[in-house]
Amino acid sequence: MTLLPRIVFIVHGRHNPHGLSEQQLAPLAGSFDIDVLLTTSADSATRLAREAVQSGARWVIAVGGDGTVHEVVNGLMQAPDELRRQVVLGVLPTGTGNDFARSLQSGDSLPRLLGMIAANRLRPLDLIRVSHADGRVNWCNNIGSIGISSDIVRRVKRMPSRLPASLAFYSAVGAALLAWQPQAMRLTLDGEQIDGAFTCVSAANGRYFGSGLGIAPEARCDDGLLDVVLIRNAGSLDFLRLLPQLRQARRLDDPRIQYLRGRSLTVAGVAAECALELDGELYGSTPVRFDIEPAALNCLAGW
Repeated sequence: MTLLPRIVFIVHGRHNPHGLSEQQLAPLAGSFDIDVLLTTSADSATRLAREAVQSGARWVIAVGGDGTVHEVVNGLMQAPDELRRQVVLGVLPTGTGNDFARSLQSGDSLPRLLGMIAANRLRPLDLIRVSHADGRVNWCNNIGSIGISSDIVRRVKRMPSRLPASLAFYSAVGAALLAWQPQAMRLTLDGEQIDGAFTCVSAANGRYFGSGLGIAPEARCDDGLLDVVLIRNAGSLDFLRLLPQLRQARRLDDPRIQYLRGRSLTVAGVAAECALELDGELYGSTPVRFDIEPAALNCLAGW
């Protein structure tokens, strides 16, 4: 008897309480051993992804937004290396921002995802290893940032859960723009020290954050490099003027913006002020170190 390859869908349970329908899954019948698992709490996608690898899954598909993808990636990275190398990550975006799916060019439909599986569109995916001062390590698949971007995330997390996600996000943006001031930070990129007052510091693997802002327009998820984007000394009104240009996902000709590349970035600042966000989730504050981990996972991608 030939065993079918196992495909595990890890679905954001609150946003998709019914999982995937029989009609959606029908094209997979007969070709895959299918599991559909719903998250039930924060970080449950991490546990489910780790268990999926350990139980022999070939494909692990994150169904949700950027937070779900982030949790699944961290679960995959907790599995033994020899097992993880046999697994392929896929993303079926159903969230609000879906920024990482934009960089993967994976589309937003199950038929598109199945087409990439059939065509064997496997790509090596770099990840960012994020090391905290207390010894904790997290993995970032898209972008880690410090500054007004992390302040916006912090404000979103404080909004009442009954608010629609888009309303919470734009309310947080408005509040951050009124209150944020550039913060003094000390950066070290591949041994070179960079001091200044920064509105935003981004360590990017993908191109987009903040629901489609192309902060790192030349970033690639498979080039073995961090794209580091620095916005210096821009006040709230300055940042507001930059937003429409950032949505075009191209380099901006502005002396306050600097585009750099490297393999390792350390950021130190005033810990109470410089919160850290990874893929849209809060993870404490500076000091923090970002290191690129080339080809850490296999993934389905359209590039």
